[in-house]
Amino acid sequence: MLRIFTFLLFVLASVTLRAQSPAITAPPPQDTAAHKLKIETALLVEYFLKGDRTLQKLSGEVRMRQENTLIYCDTAILDAEDAILKGHVIIEQGDSLKIFSDSTHYRADTKVADAYSNVVLENGKQQLFTKKLRYDMANKIATYHTGATVHNGKSQLTSTHGYYHVDKKEIYFKDKVVVTDPDFTMRTDTMVFNTEEQLVYFVAPTVISQRKGKIYTENGFYDIENQFAEFDKNPQYEREGQRGKADKMRYNGATKEYVLEGNAVIEEPAKGQHAAADVIRYNTDNGKSVLIGNAVFRDSTRNITGAEIRYDEKNKSYQLAGRGKVIDGSSTIEADSLDFNDDRGNGAAIGNVIWQDTTSDYTILAFRMDYNKKTEYLQAFGGFGAAGSGGRPLMKTPMDNDTLYMSADTLSSWKRDTLSDDRLLTAHRDVRIFKKDMQALCDSLSFSTVDSIFRFYPKKNKPIVWSDTSQFSADTIWIWMKNKQLNRIWLRTNTLVINSEDEAMFNQIKGRLNTVYFRDNKVQQMFVEGNAQAVYYALDDRKAYIGVNQTECSEMRLFFENNQVRDIKFYEQPSGKFSPLKKKDAEGVKLGGFFWDKARRPKRLEDLLTVQVINSQ
Repeated sequence: MLRIFTFLLFVLASVTLRAQSPAITAPPPQDTAAHKLKIETALLVEYFLKGDRTLQKLSGEVRMRQENTLIYCDTAILDAEDAILKGHVIIEQGDSLKIFSDSTHYRADTKVADAYSNVVLENGKQQLFTKKLRYDMANKIATYHTGATVHNGKSQLTSTHGYYHVDKKEIYFKDKVVVTDPDFTMRTDTMVFNTEEQLVYFVAPTVISQRKGKIYTENGFYDIENQFAEFDKNPQYEREGQRGKADKMRYNGATKEYVLEGNAVIEEPAKGQHAAADVIRYNTDNGKSVLIGNAVFRDSTRNITGAEIRYDEKNKSYQLAGRGKVIDGSSTIEADSLDFNDDRGNGAAIGNVIWQDTTSDYTILAFRMDYNKKTEYLQAFGGFGAAGSGGRPLMKTPMDNDTLYMSADTLSSWKRDTLSDDRLLTAHRDVRIFKKDMQALCDSLSFSTVDSIFRFYPKKNKPIVWSDTSQFSADTIWIWMKNKQLNRIWLRTNTLVINSEDEAMFNQIKGRLNTVYFRDNKVQQMFVEGNAQAVYYALDDRKAYIGVNQTECSEMRLFFENNQVRDIKFYEQPSGKFSPLKKKDAEGVKLGGFFWDKARRPKRLEDLLTVQVINSQ
């Protein structure tokens, strides 16, 4: 009898469950044997009657199989196509997927398992923890709606709802989705996670929080293994008081670099900084930024625009690659390339440099300009445009409805007092000035914006100033400007003033000091001091020369009208004579040191830009 009972137990242990209705999620296969749930082992098998049904209970080390699915548990109650599994339930599908739970309801016909209490789904390195999980083995889809946590060894994800497509290796998370990683925390409403590639896809508004900032996006992906993210719908970020936004944004956690593309903007309101460009690259580790295309950078003191701007936040330096402009207070500089360091205060601009001082209203054009922001010193070399480094810098300023131009081998400028707008401009070597009604040459020159005085100095050659038909020369010449008009010329030591309408006869005035006063850019009067000498020619009514007056005295004052001497006052024992002109006097009278420098007089703007001029002295 014992042997017969043991044999019956063995036979009963092989009882199978057969599907009685087709599965909703997948049609039943043609081979009905594929639906059989086979009992492989159990320590105890019991039978119970429930109505007209016979229930089978398996206990102790229960193992069952359906195709490539293995089921383990402590206890199983089999009712036709249903199986109630309890105690250390394990469902294995293939080599990689396992589901652990305290209890499970398994339907053999549909191959759907509902796992309850302490549920763990393992697939490779991924672990999903939840209270309740449904797993469709036919379609390999796991779903939950009571909240779950996913681990991958480094990161953790929680959500209210989830859909795990095992074959696709994708999990769809819905409602209160939170990802926790050592480097960040992510919150969203909907997200897709590829378990094999470790890629997170954002399909709804998402906030990624880091230690020092956060990122917002409405679409994109994040590569967890490589710490690389791309956000392509309304992306924005905040970091330590800094805000950024663009049409598209990428972040590389390994290099700590943000890349913002399309209408890119980075702002730091506390520092008054604003950066905008077609593309912005910003490295949070080294504080370096690159702005590419229609680039703009401004802070509390300056506004920078250009094709490409490179800014080093730590070293307080920036570079402009390609044409760019910097507006700094009253100064504006534009060049093909520009470097500047805030800590040192030094900068260099190269290539078609344009520098403007809006307060003083003058501009310098050059090939290269070196400058210092702290001292507001600048020095210009080379020519603007085609002349390049082989040319000469040029200064220009509006004056009396005209423009005054000045060139030299080197132009320099700086503020003598940081509390005022007094700027000093100096020019060295072969200085030339051109204005329609005034021209000048000298070896060196300085100009002060506070008193509007041009100071001409000699080195090898005397300074010369031309106005209309007059030529002024001396060892030192000062020109006073008033309201952007020529006000007076002061000549000191070896002064000589020559006037000639026809360059045949020359009126001449010589002395130690000479002050020439102008009105409406025409000579009004002249005051000569120290060994004053004068030679001026008398004309008849037909403006023909009839004689020459020669006068010497200590001082004299001359009054002019229409570029002609109208009256002269002599002081302290004047002596003079009048001599009729004869044919032999065709060259006229010349005072000592006489020279009429027509060849070097600039006649047009281009005459200022040539490298060499004729030296007649």
